[in-house]
Amino acid sequence: MIKKKHLIMRFVVVGLMLFVVLTGCGKTEEEKDDKKGFFDATYAVDTGVSYSTGSDSDWSYGNQRKEFPGGKACYVRIGSMTLTDKGSGEDNEITVMYRFTGAQNCKVEISDGIATKVETEDPNVVEYKRTLIAKKEKDAKEDIVIFQYSPEKAESMTLEVIYDDQIDSQDDVRNTIYFSKY
Repeated sequence: MIKKKHLIMRFVVVGLMLFVVLTGCGKTEEEKDDKKGFFDATYAVDTGVSYSTGSDSDWSYGNQRKEFPGGKACYVRIGSMTLTDKGSGEDNEITVMYRFTGAQNCKVEISDGIATKVETEDPNVVEYKRTLIAKKEKDAKEDIVIFQYSPEKAESMTLEVIYDDQIDSQDDVRNTIYFSKY
């Protein structure tokens, strides 16, 4: 009787092991990847920061210019493309924070795009937050937001683009521009 129970238990265990092995066979790599958890996906971001100032006749963005006239509005264009390598990471939300330091003497407001202003306790810092959606490279599009700086007595403005923990901190951006005396 005891031998029969052991034989049945062995048969059940071997059967379960075969079932587990066979359920993974015959599936494509993409189907197997889709079954992996949310945390198996990795994310990267491509961020472009460029500035512009002037009248409509000479309007253009550039990423090398560092000094702008103190008496004119300046615009910063921030483009982000959030990428994932796996199907399970697609449509995942990535939070990005835009932090502007130097805002005590320079008004910062959204010119184009959507972001939510976040209250800070520092009058020299203005923060905005928004959500980006991760896509595979073939489906990804640049997500753009434009801010306007209106310098009053500002000497400089520092922009930090800070992504949440799903993005490696080395992909965060820090950029400072300077306002000349007019």
